[in-house]
Parts: sequence; C-alpha cells; structure tokens
Amino acid sequence: MVKNHRLAKSITDAAWRQLIKFTTYKAENVGSEVRLINPYNTSQMCSGCGAFVKKSLSERTHRCSCGYEEHRDILQKTYYTLA
Repeated sequence: MVKNHRLAKSITDAAWRQLIKFTTYKAENVGSEVRLINPYNTSQMCSGCGAFVKKSLSERTHRCSCGYEEHRDILQKTYYTLA
C-alpha cells in the first residue's frame, strides 16, 4: 500500500471510476444501464414497503413491521435491483 494517504485515496478513487466505466460499457452492450446511487442508509430501507427502519451496525438482520425479513447486505442488493 502507498504510505502517502492522499495518494492512496486518489488511487482508490481512480479504481472505482474505472470499475464504473467498465460496468457501464458492458451494460450498454447488453441493452441495460448502470445507475449510481448514494449508499447512505441503503441497508435501512425496507425492500418490501420502502419504509426506513433504523438499526445499529451490529444488527445484521432487517425486520420490518410489514413482515419483510432479510439479511442486511442482501436487503440493500434487493432494493436496488428491484428499483
């Protein structure tokens, strides 16, 4: 890893940018699209009803009053796959 933290951040940003560019290119080739989203609070939104369910980082399972229950990381993937 690079000792200069500012340089390391620039390298990481460039890698993410390249991944997004490559994914967008591949998606366009198959007639799909890539949507960039703000990841803030995404694992706290219910995929079943769209409600915001506050939870701490130690809670790994999402349980909503609508009855929807899912692992927190899969919940995020499901919400933005369906949207």
